[in-house]
Amino acid sequence: MRIVHISDIHVGKLSLSWRALFDKRLLGTANWLVRRASLFHREYFDRALTEIHRLSPELVVCTGDVTCVSAPREFEMAAKMLEPLRVAFGHRFLFIPGNHDAYVRDAACQKALKECFWKLNSQRWELGDLPLELNQGGLRIFLLNEAAPASWWLSTGRLQPEAAEWLAQRATPRRPLNEQRLLVGHFPVRRADGSLLPARRRLQGGETIDNLLREGRIDLALCGHVHHPFVRREPGGGTEVCAGSLTLNGVLNVVDWHPGEGRFRQFFVDVSQVEPPTSPVGDSVAAVS
Repeated sequence: MRIVHISDIHVGKLSLSWRALFDKRLLGTANWLVRRASLFHREYFDRALTEIHRLSPELVVCTGDVTCVSAPREFEMAAKMLEPLRVAFGHRFLFIPGNHDAYVRDAACQKALKECFWKLNSQRWELGDLPLELNQGGLRIFLLNEAAPASWWLSTGRLQPEAAEWLAQRATPRRPLNEQRLLVGHFPVRRADGSLLPARRRLQGGETIDNLLREGRIDLALCGHVHHPFVRREPGGGTEVCAGSLTLNGVLNVVDWHPGEGRFRQFFVDVSQVEPPTSPVGDSVAAVS
């Protein structure tokens, strides 16, 4: 089973709401105009669409931050960009939100996020239905919503206590033979070097996921948030793979799951160049007990 994982496309559009002048969107929009707009490349996304079809995955996962400041116009454009994947893969395309998608508490922005989530997930679930568990022939997939509005100076998320308990109850130490577990969330619990993220960018309540990875109760965790892709393994435990930002780096994360063999094979594909994509870029095997 092949999984293609993308994240952090960060569609930016000027907000038409006057309320955006008086909340966090003011800073976020300024950052987009001064910095992000020149660094993020739409053409990387367009090339990725072609490459994803070439890779012929059974599952495509987007781990959030499809917008910059959660403006309704941004969600409209992001949904239009991702629609070819939703149409092509149907229920096999999964989207969960990132912190930029839940940027502010503004009612119009929150409504746009809920509508985008509902649409991109083929109208199967409401945002409030997360966390969710899916089962793909012995691969248990846990979908989390870690996105929550934060103060002006923070890029944090939050794993709610009830969601942490839900996850811990399902990721038990004992498991049936050949069962593997895949976690899909926006935030990594640690950086590539194993250190914790700075407090202002950290997943609050992420200790549960950290422990589950270290104990091997979660085999593989897919995330975004940090814009540069990385693979981090816990000694004797789980593996965390950050896809980075597709529109910044032009990188796809590809995971091949081999049921019955007790392993995942992971590699990155670079679509940042006009030439045919380099596949793979980096190649690693995540052993599963």
